[in-house]
Formats: sequence, structure tokens, C-alpha cells
Amino acid sequence: GEIIQLGQGCPWQSHIFEVEKDLCPPEAGKTGIKYVLYEDSHGKWRVQAVPEEEGSFNSRKKLPARWCGIRDEDLDKLVGISGCIFVHAAGFIGGHNTLEGAKKMAIDALTID
Repeated sequence: GEIIQLGQGCPWQSHIFEVEKDLCPPEAGKTGIKYVLYEDSHGKWRVQAVPEEEGSFNSRKKLPARWCGIRDEDLDKLVGISGCIFVHAAGFIGGHNTLEGAKKMAIDALTID
């Protein structure tokens, strides 16, 4: 799939490309993982875009531009679910109070340009 969930925050970026070789082989026509969901140290959930390559600041698919730099209730209205925390102005990471909300953000972001 294009979304992967981790049980907790950890340094995942260096490993994602290795894992992906098995999960998303190019010959199978898979597009690769776009977002990683993980719980932060405060018990909130993050949606983080996977970089194009290790060490890159370019994401495979940023969170939707219309969400970028928006927080709290204003973001709730755009996403259509309460509990949103933020989406960074650059669109590489966002946060939600619940796993379900973070999943909705990631799933919706896959279909929004």
C-alpha cells in the first residue's frame, strides 16, 4: 500500500527504502509508500510524507497544499474530521489527535492534488 503505520516513532527513513524493495517492487507496478503514520511522544499521531530518496527534502507526495500551514479547527473544516492538530507549511508532516484521524488525513491526501 501507499500508507504504512508504525507502532511508535522511530528513525524510519533509513529503513523505508529497504523494506519497500520487498513490499513495492517496481516490476509489479507498485508506486511506493507515500505516507508513514506513527505515534509521537505525546500520544498524538503524525502523518509524514516519504522523501523521494533518502536524505531528500522533496516528498513523493506532500500533504495537500490547501492544508499547509493550517491548524486546529480551521484544519478540521478542510479535512472534514475533528481532532486535527496541524499541517506544516511545507506539507511534509501533519498531526492528528487519533490514529483514525491520521489515517483519514493520509487516505484523503492520496486523492487530493
